[in-house]
Amino acid sequence: MSGGVDSAVAAALLLERGFQVTAYHMKNLPDKLFELYPEKKKTCCSPTDRRDASLIADKLGIELKIVALGNFFSSHVIDYFVKEYTLGRTPNPCVVCNDQLKFGELMKRALDDGMELFASGHYARIIDHPIYDKVLARGVHEYKDQSYALARLERTKLDRLVLPNGEFTKDQIRKRATDLGLPVHGKKESQELCFIPDNDYRRFLSEEGVTARRGKIVDQNGTVLGEHDGLPFYTVGQRHGLGITSSERLYVLSMDYKNNTLVVGHVSSTYSSEFVAENLNWMIKKPEEYFKCICMIRSTMKGIPAIVRVKDDVAEVEFEKPAQFVTPGQLAVFFDQDIVIGSGFIR
Repeated sequence: MSGGVDSAVAAALLLERGFQVTAYHMKNLPDKLFELYPEKKKTCCSPTDRRDASLIADKLGIELKIVALGNFFSSHVIDYFVKEYTLGRTPNPCVVCNDQLKFGELMKRALDDGMELFASGHYARIIDHPIYDKVLARGVHEYKDQSYALARLERTKLDRLVLPNGEFTKDQIRKRATDLGLPVHGKKESQELCFIPDNDYRRFLSEEGVTARRGKIVDQNGTVLGEHDGLPFYTVGQRHGLGITSSERLYVLSMDYKNNTLVVGHVSSTYSSEFVAENLNWMIKKPEEYFKCICMIRSTMKGIPAIVRVKDDVAEVEFEKPAQFVTPGQLAVFFDQDIVIGSGFIR
């Protein structure tokens, strides 16, 4: 129960279906963090969200349990986030939070409490497939589907999960919230990362002890174009904030940590036809060593047909047509139509 409209309606739908429902809310960060940025009202896991979760639980007549996971969140999400930047990769903390916290430690605690099933308001479905058995599938709302964000979950957890919102569109969920008189029916969705309320990544990384050395910004030919403030402060595909002047738009192509240089190039250089993914997670029984799929490398992109070759615990992925901004550290998710086959982090 995050305090948002999606989990509120999910709980209401479960009550309508006859389930006994207990709400669990994660408290991952100290309240004082949000006191520093009172104008940031679109950040998840804030004291405002905790208050809203309480209002929802009261409205629905269900128990709310606040679970403090601050230390777990720090070691599994924040530490991961910082480490990825220091290695020149772009982290995906929300995916890791879903895996390690929401459907990890929080789910474990709920089941340890005696709960039989664990539910959330994500827009995805769990279905019985004639070939793959129980699988994770896209939600019916194409533009709200969140199966990408759940592609790191352990396959064995599907038997204990319920995703009631997956059969609805966002508009239908909001209408249901309004009809039920839920206090968050008009609440906007969270945007910034919860642990960086002001969205200032450079400030956050500096405070976390990430040291950065100034260095050269170069093009693909090695021509020096300017200076960067430190490689951890940049990401592949970044265009703004480079501090250099050019007649054409330039994008970050890579971070060369060996030489402490930031490599930039024109838009034509931002496309790639292939990549390697590691730390694989299969949502079906292990697939063949060679298969065709639809691949997404960002949650907001339209999937691209691809060929995947699984070899030595990594996946070699070749796109049917080049994809833009294939970014090390981001998650690649493989689909068979609506079914999530598996995922891996881009190396």
